[in-house]
Amino acid sequence: MSNHIYQFKRLRLILLISVLILAFTSCSTSKKKLTYAYKIETGQVYPNNLSTDAYLIKPNDHLYIVVMGADPLNTAFLNLTTAVSGSAGSNLELITYTVDENGYISFPHLGELDVAGKTVLEIQDELQERIQVYIENTSVYVKLVDRTITIIGEVNSPGVHVIFKNQLTIFEALATAGDLNDWGNRRDVKIFRNADSGTEVVSIDLTDPELLSSEYYYIYPNDVIYVQPESRVFGFKTLNFASIFSMSLAMVTTALLIITFIER
Repeated sequence: MSNHIYQFKRLRLILLISVLILAFTSCSTSKKKLTYAYKIETGQVYPNNLSTDAYLIKPNDHLYIVVMGADPLNTAFLNLTTAVSGSAGSNLELITYTVDENGYISFPHLGELDVAGKTVLEIQDELQERIQVYIENTSVYVKLVDRTITIIGEVNSPGVHVIFKNQLTIFEALATAGDLNDWGNRRDVKIFRNADSGTEVVSIDLTDPELLSSEYYYIYPNDVIYVQPESRVFGFKTLNFASIFSMSLAMVTTALLIITFIER
C-alpha cells in the first residue's frame, strides 16, 4: 500500500514540475514569430516590383520645379525661386506647386498642367519638351517634396516621419520608428494606401521571405503603417541574464519545496 502511495506522490510531483516548466516556456515566443524574413535564402536574388519613380502624383502633393539654362536670366521668369528669394529664402512651402483636387498645377506662362497620375519623370519630360519650344538649351528638374509616412501602433517611436529616398522598404520605414516593440505583431502589419478609388488596406507578414518580392515591400509617400498588438514577448529573447537566473532559481526552489512537502 505504501508503495502505491509513493508512486502516486511521485507522479503528482512530476505533473506539478511539468506544469511549472510549461508555464515558464509558454511565456516565450518562438523564433519564427520574431525573425524578419524567417529562413530567407542567402545568395538568392528577389526581384523588385517597383521602379525608382513608380509613385504616381496625387492631389495635395507638392512639386518642386526648377528650369535651368545657360543664362539664368532667360529662365528666371519660369521659376518660383526667383520670385520669393528675397523674402523666403529656401522655404520649400513657398517655392513648390501644390497639386489641386483636380490634379492640376498652375505653371508660369504654360497655364494649367495635368500632373495627377503621372510619375515625376513623366512630368519632367513633358515640361522639358514644352519649354524647349520657347527657350533652347534648358533643363527641367522636378522633385516630389514634403514626403511623409505615418507609423502607428506597437513601435518604439510612432508618428509622422519624413522620407528622403525614392525607394524606401518596409524595413527601412519601421526603422525610422525605432522598430517594433515587444507587443508588435510581425505577422500582421497593416498598410493603408491611397488609391484612385479610395483607401487600400493590405496585410503583410514581416517574417515571410516572399515579402521581398511583394509590391508592398516598398513604401509610398502618405502610406500609413499600423503595427497591431500581440501578447507581449516575454522569454529568453527579451529577458536579461539576471531575470532568467531569478526565474530559474524560483523554479528550482519551488520544486524543492514541493519535494520536501511530498516526502514528509
